[in-house]
Amino acid sequence: MDLAWMLPAIVVVPLLSAAIVGYFRNTWSKTTVSWVACGSVAAAFAMVVALAVQYYGAAGTEPIRSALTSWGAVASLGLVADGLSIWWALVVTGAGLLIHIYSTAYMRDDESYGRFMAKMNFFIYAMSLLVLSDNFIGLAIGWGCVGLASYMLIGFYFTKPSAQNAAIKAFVMNIIGEAGLFAGIAFIYANFGSFKFTDVFGAIAQGQGSNAALNLIGLLLLIGAVAKSAQLPLHTWLPYAMEGPTPVSALIHAATMVTAGVYLVSRAHPIYEMASGAALAVAWVGGLGALFGALVAAGQFDIKRVLAFSTLSQIGYMFLANGLGAYVAADFHFFTHAFFKAGLFLTAGIVVHHYNGDQDIRHMGGLWYRDRFAAICFGVAALALIGLPPFAGFFSKDEILLAAYHEHQWALFVIAVLAAGMTAFYNVRLFSLVFLGDAWAPAAKVVGKKKGRAQAAVHAHDAHAHHDHHHETPAAMKWPVAILAVLSVVSGWLFFGHYQLSALEPAFPTLELHAEAINPLVAGLSVAVALIGGAVSWYLYRPDGLRRAVELDPLHKPGILYNMFYVDTLYDYLFVQPAKAMAEFVGDLFDPRAIDGVVNGLGAVARELGGMLRHWQNGLVRSYALTVFGGVVLVVAYYVFYV
Repeated sequence: MDLAWMLPAIVVVPLLSAAIVGYFRNTWSKTTVSWVACGSVAAAFAMVVALAVQYYGAAGTEPIRSALTSWGAVASLGLVADGLSIWWALVVTGAGLLIHIYSTAYMRDDESYGRFMAKMNFFIYAMSLLVLSDNFIGLAIGWGCVGLASYMLIGFYFTKPSAQNAAIKAFVMNIIGEAGLFAGIAFIYANFGSFKFTDVFGAIAQGQGSNAALNLIGLLLLIGAVAKSAQLPLHTWLPYAMEGPTPVSALIHAATMVTAGVYLVSRAHPIYEMASGAALAVAWVGGLGALFGALVAAGQFDIKRVLAFSTLSQIGYMFLANGLGAYVAADFHFFTHAFFKAGLFLTAGIVVHHYNGDQDIRHMGGLWYRDRFAAICFGVAALALIGLPPFAGFFSKDEILLAAYHEHQWALFVIAVLAAGMTAFYNVRLFSLVFLGDAWAPAAKVVGKKKGRAQAAVHAHDAHAHHDHHHETPAAMKWPVAILAVLSVVSGWLFFGHYQLSALEPAFPTLELHAEAINPLVAGLSVAVALIGGAVSWYLYRPDGLRRAVELDPLHKPGILYNMFYVDTLYDYLFVQPAKAMAEFVGDLFDPRAIDGVVNGLGAVARELGGMLRHWQNGLVRSYALTVFGGVVLVVAYYVFYV
């Protein structure tokens, strides 16, 4: 049975749901909105599963295609289900469904619940279009719609100035990336005369396109990927994007959207296979991003910002793998990362719910004794993020380290291993401050050091009174988190090796792929460094050692890591302040004195000339007769003397 008709349905169903829910958001009950919004994503997920069964069940794994429309010889729009697009669509719709279900409880009391669910549906449509398109035009349309969805969801609380600013910042940074993406697509058409993946990649396989052109195209596409995936140096929008609701952070800024750059590089792998310079740039962007994100995460106090910079770091690993040609490893890490990072964000939502919206980890503690479910799920996902066996992150991260090892990229290998150690450091720090110790002990001990034990006890009592409310976590929030926790364990060893290779190998037919066993040296080094990083963090941040952290640890107070290496400050000096100065110059001087001056001057000249001519319009017939007579004399004189 041909299931190609499901391809457009996967894209259209969430889009229709977004339109319908948005239209009836003020008239339907929240229950109806929930069923329609979640049902559309569930239907899309079921269709992706059905396509996966047909695709992998067919001999030769021939891609399933569906043509949508064509604009003559210029471009055609179509969708394709192949190894790569199915792999990504399963995560987009599967993780998207779990986060939608979580949102039905998390956002239930919000007065704009219908608007939120409509925007979430729109995002699923946009991301599905991006990964299922069989050409660069469809990918670009999905890319732009994903950016629009991100803008709307980050700025969901539009009455908050901080949310407005965060949405604008994300939009501007992504526009910079899209300029590079669109320029790269334009050069693709200029060199190969087509936007279709099969045409472009087939031409490259036949030797078309110079090395310089392919490197230029690869670098331009990388600009778009860097901005969308919040990699250095266009990463600065990501921490501020945490202004959106927690489900937004889980769906867009952990599981799917920020990994779109990884998909772009994987999809365009024939270009990067021939453009070694661009590929090396991808690898270094990823390696530096992995270490940068891990370092900055260790200095943050906002629980969601810690996870945001963790995302930057883990996507850096994916870029590193892609740049080294380990595309299967990159996409495998995307797969496992989607589960444990979405689980961390959703569990963070439960934590913040317990603390009445307070996201400062210095005000937390002791939650292990009050919500064991959240603590266990968070701990499992954190261990997967650290990359300890047998959790999922161990298997996918190990393949990336192994790629750097085999390619003899020793600098990148060392950077990736150091990032693994820092990953363990900030995760142990985060778990200890949030879940261990006495309730709100961190705040009490910090104040106690400065103001004495009596005032510390009072402060702890006040903090306890502010936070100590019993919050029962709804089942609609627990079940998605529990499923993601399970996937944070089994998705690694379940797909490691042969099964992972079987799923993704058809997407990279020109590459020689093989399933490698775990390298004891690389895996052992990675685990050892992670254990060392975790041990150092435990020494500083274990409950009875917090005073030591306050006294010795520079990360306990704002500093270079908290301020993200002052990259935002640098951008402010280099770009924002000069732009403001230019705007003030134009607004205060150039516009009123030059532009308005010219316009006003022309008006003044016209007014003066009009004043002079107004004297002739006096209503006296003899004056008009004299004017006519003078005009006749001048005309006659002209013909007599000059003609």
